[in-house]
Amino acid sequence: MLTRRLVLAGALASSLIPGLAVAQGPGQYTISGVDPRSRESYSGTAQLTKTGEDTWRIVWRIGGQTWNGHGIGDGKVLAVNYSGQGASGVFLMIGKEGGGYEAVWSYTGDTKLGSEEWKKAN
Repeated sequence: MLTRRLVLAGALASSLIPGLAVAQGPGQYTISGVDPRSRESYSGTAQLTKTGEDTWRIVWRIGGQTWNGHGIGDGKVLAVNYSGQGASGVFLMIGKEGGGYEAVWSYTGDTKLGSEEWKKAN
């Protein structure tokens, strides 16, 4: 249900209301999330870099771990694959009104969703 709401919100934000969100796109973000396997909360930082017209790179730093992702999207909605720590998965980011992102993600082959909130670092 959360995924459906995020997809619909992203579609509306990117097609019906241009320029709705601010403080999105390339930059440094603080992140907080919940792991779908352990249900434990985590926090860290992420660097979002535009690599082409509609391609992106993400580097997450969570504790002592580094995760790398590559994705596609317009900067308001991004679909990303990621890997690190011997795992991989998919990640969907939707720009929030007022800035930042909400995201859902899953490990490859898993049936549970994690969630993440991104806020632009100052």
